[in-house]
Amino acid sequence: MTTRRRRQGGSKGGSKGRREAIANAPVIHHPEIQRKIPIMEVCNQEGVERIHEFAMHVAEEIGCDFQDEESLDYWRQTGAEIDGQRVRVGREELLELIAKIPSSFTHHARNPERTVKVGDGSAVVSPSYGAPFVRDMEGVRRYATIEDLNNLQKLNHMASSVHIAGGPIVEPVNIPVPYRHMHMAYSGLKYSDKPIIGNVTSRSRAEDTIEMMGIVFGDEFARNNTVTTSLINANSPLVWDETMLDALKVYASYNQAVMCSPFSMAAASTPASNVGTVGVVLAEALMAMAMAQLVRPGSPMIFGVPAMTVALNSGAPVHGSPDSAMVQFLSSAMARHYKVPHRAILNVATSKSGDMQAAYDSMWGLFPSMLSDANWLTMAGGMLEGALTVGYGKTMIDFEQLDAFYHFLQGPDFHDMDEVFEITKKIGPGGHFLGETHTLNSNLFIFDSQHNNSFEQWEADGCLDSEAVGVIKAKKWLEKYEAPAIDEGLDRALLEYIERRTREIPAGG
Repeated sequence: MTTRRRRQGGSKGGSKGRREAIANAPVIHHPEIQRKIPIMEVCNQEGVERIHEFAMHVAEEIGCDFQDEESLDYWRQTGAEIDGQRVRVGREELLELIAKIPSSFTHHARNPERTVKVGDGSAVVSPSYGAPFVRDMEGVRRYATIEDLNNLQKLNHMASSVHIAGGPIVEPVNIPVPYRHMHMAYSGLKYSDKPIIGNVTSRSRAEDTIEMMGIVFGDEFARNNTVTTSLINANSPLVWDETMLDALKVYASYNQAVMCSPFSMAAASTPASNVGTVGVVLAEALMAMAMAQLVRPGSPMIFGVPAMTVALNSGAPVHGSPDSAMVQFLSSAMARHYKVPHRAILNVATSKSGDMQAAYDSMWGLFPSMLSDANWLTMAGGMLEGALTVGYGKTMIDFEQLDAFYHFLQGPDFHDMDEVFEITKKIGPGGHFLGETHTLNSNLFIFDSQHNNSFEQWEADGCLDSEAVGVIKAKKWLEKYEAPAIDEGLDRALLEYIERRTREIPAGG
């Protein structure tokens, strides 16, 4: 078991002193999640087969639009029916292509100790993604900057249960769009030594990402081994646009992993049905993943669903509902059916601050992601406002929930049952276990920032809510952050590449 061991005895300074002691504890990096409890299923094999049949009928009879001539040329190599941009493909050929996708892959990090396996029972956690705003440490919602991105890279690097660095944790809007992708990649490589996420906003930006990874890993290695994972979204229902397809083709051609993740919103871009939503997005994702196998057979792919619904009283997208949880569980079952890795979403809230609603919203993503067989768990911490904002305070509170689930997924621990019996016999009726060495060295989980003291102590500490405690913790972590080692020559080469490409890329993009 790799979770942290903490002494359960008192500490000087009460809860405040305990929080400070824990905040200053050494940084620990957990290995990938290996679930040691049963996977939760929400339907039987008959249900899986019915969703499979639905998706096959969509692929055969309705099809998807591929808004890119080069992608259509790939499909022309097959027996697919092509009508303008509409592609329909028979199930036998579709499933033949899907069978080429590996059920797991190794995602290399610049620090080999941070290299991870994705799939076949191994799951990793990755940061929040793509928000243009932050809720900063003063509680102000504002546009994100490169300083915010760097700070969030540092926090994610220090998080025990986060295995992947950014990428685009937030969009640093003070960097012009044509050059922003390189600064985002550099931030992940500079401030963390965990695996990173690639850019998908144009073909050239995906190529720049590959070039930068070639600097880090060597060209030959970076072009044949998975050193970045990226995310593309379908325009649901049933449309793949040229930008997303360009990124897919670039990354697949270099054996880089791609999450094919339709942008589903049940009742708007997909049917107002959890099984119907899964059927539609499954067809969309399978067709994109299949096309990638035409580019390079065996290139790693991940099936992912954001699993949003729409509030029918307002039309607004909603993260965190029982139907979105059901979609996550069903999607995981379908990924197992096709033997491909599955991506799920963790801590996304529709709430605008780190309040009670944010906690409930996030839990509806946490529990299906953790209790299903999902292999890539994205949105590790901080997401607010339906993924438009990352909050510093919520980020830290979400990290604690990740640690708690990591602990829970280890399952029951029977290794010390004989010792426990002897202690119980020693204590006997009417005694207590607080002072026992076994208790002091136990592995019982404690939430770092949880208020579990008296009302009077909480009041004396300033009546802080969870978000405020999270902000304090974020500040303490940033104060004690230590940058992972990076070779000076490599660092210089990355900066020189960014400078050269900034001169070459037109200001208009």
